[in-house]
Amino acid sequence: MQLPVPTVRPDAVEHYAALLHAHAFPAEALCLTAVRGLSVDEALHRFDGVPAGREITLAVAGQISVNAYPDDLAVVVADHRDGWTLLAEDNGSHGAKPRVLARLSSGTVAASVYWNVNLASRATLAQDGRVLAAFDFVTGRPPEGEAPEAIGRFLDDLDFDDPYRKCAEALAFLERVSGVRVTEDWSVQSHTASVIVDPARFEMSSSWLLINAPDIAAAIPETNRQNLRTLIALAATRACEAAGVDDPAVLGTLADNADSLPALERIQRRDQIAARAHQDYRDGLELRWNRCQPPDTRLDARARLRAAARRRNADTSQERALCARAHALAAVCSHLADDPVDALARAMFNACWANRNNWPAMREELTTHLLAGGA
Repeated sequence: MQLPVPTVRPDAVEHYAALLHAHAFPAEALCLTAVRGLSVDEALHRFDGVPAGREITLAVAGQISVNAYPDDLAVVVADHRDGWTLLAEDNGSHGAKPRVLARLSSGTVAASVYWNVNLASRATLAQDGRVLAAFDFVTGRPPEGEAPEAIGRFLDDLDFDDPYRKCAEALAFLERVSGVRVTEDWSVQSHTASVIVDPARFEMSSSWLLINAPDIAAAIPETNRQNLRTLIALAATRACEAAGVDDPAVLGTLADNADSLPALERIQRRDQIAARAHQDYRDGLELRWNRCQPPDTRLDARARLRAAARRRNADTSQERALCARAHALAAVCSHLADDPVDALARAMFNACWANRNNWPAMREELTTHLLAGGA
């Protein structure tokens, strides 16, 4: 899949500067991604979304995410235009992640621009599953990636020198790649929308232990593989107990010696349990979406205030139970991972999220168990 010929329109920067100045587009924080040749459904699937049949505007998507605070609720709106699918996040950053762009661009071309309220920024070009080039357009650092020179032809005359026009120039870069002009009408129209169910939600490297369980992290180099496996199973067991996971097949997995299982069987079990975790987390986010819908703007101020109060006081037990169950199942997946050190960090991270109130007690139990087990 070849890179497109740049579509250079002389008024592009002015066009997007006007949109941002008028707040017709999210000026403080935005991630806009474009991918060539994919349907909306396929693009959402690669983007960790789901074709849920919902339609909302970008502004409403942003308000739903804000209403969920302090909980996480990432939302994307998607639309197909002129052979490209646009994926827009108000105050999101999923489309700026290298692994997301790599998957999105498999067999095709994708690009994204992102900035947030703190002016962290990124403009990225990806092709055939490779991130060719990415750069921070606020700081002006040179592009990095597998082929950083590939982005050059899309940046001619975009110098990113004016602090008030950097974001407009970034959007002009995206227009040069896709040829698609985003208009004010597009930003206020309803489009297919989805929650983002990020698999990385359940992943965590061993560095997490250095901050959240330093005693355990310090003891790992002196601990043998089997004791690490035992600790992983214990963390996952506690997570399942807290989240009410009582499926015999899941609990039976924790009783098995992961290192003695054939590789294929271990992968199959892990994938099956991971799919269930993903589904539970998605169901929890869908309930959160329903709870965080903004009130009808046609209501008077008192009615909107009452609606906001109902949202704040709503029963969230079901959505939290689903999310806790998802993290417990993810902890079980860690038991089946290859590297026990990273697996321990993931198991403890997910066990923590399965029952945050009990984290100090569980950490103490795991520390005691590890020290008692010896090296």
